[in-house]
Amino acid sequence: MIRTQPRPSAEPLITPAFLILCGTSLLCLFMLVVREAQVGDARYRFLLWNLFLAWLPLLVSMAAAGADRALTKMPAARGGLLLVLGVGWLLLYPNAPYLTTDLIHLIMNPAYSWRQSTESLILWYDLIVFFLFAWCGLLLGYLSMRQFHRLVSGHLGNSAGWLFIVAVSFLGGFGVYLGRVIRLNSWDVVFSPFRLANSVIGGINSNGAILTILFGMLILIVYLSLYGLGMHRGYGRDGVAGDGAGRLS
Repeated sequence: MIRTQPRPSAEPLITPAFLILCGTSLLCLFMLVVREAQVGDARYRFLLWNLFLAWLPLLVSMAAAGADRALTKMPAARGGLLLVLGVGWLLLYPNAPYLTTDLIHLIMNPAYSWRQSTESLILWYDLIVFFLFAWCGLLLGYLSMRQFHRLVSGHLGNSAGWLFIVAVSFLGGFGVYLGRVIRLNSWDVVFSPFRLANSVIGGINSNGAILTILFGMLILIVYLSLYGLGMHRGYGRDGVAGDGAGRLS
């Protein structure tokens, strides 16, 4: 049932988790700079671009949360803006979990000595760098999805909120598949819509379905795990975990 007077979330837009992610992102940048200075190899600089893209869905979700509060007296304008931001967020969201797939570059790099992995300093260093980038992506995805979870639950009820989470998890998984395997970008919706449509249709096959399910399960498990930690620490007044004391977002 749609709530006639949805209560905007009182959750602050700038949270401790947001600040931690800012710090972790700066740490990722610092570690790449150190690597380039010591090794003289800039092959992993693309991680910074992917991290930038991973931040976009969180910035959009923050804008949506801010609009939901600011336009409470203009429901029509608020609804239209939230719809536009929601569609934009859904297109950008796969960029966040996509960072986990960059781990494939560790396997593809022939410079690593896998037989002497316990003694290979550069391998362990790169492994930690890639893990930090992947962790940033997963947390950025969680925080942005969490904000839209609150919005959907606030306007349409808790059941709709959880259906939204499940649907977005597997749509996000399909988006990660399209990005990593089919090599599509979020902006192809605007600049190459026909190529995007053909690639999406062509991507519907058994391998695509399996990878979509795998990526979707990863997204959903991470969300439920972090959500569960917030639920363990406290509930908000609306019964949504993570809104009260000790919240994660």
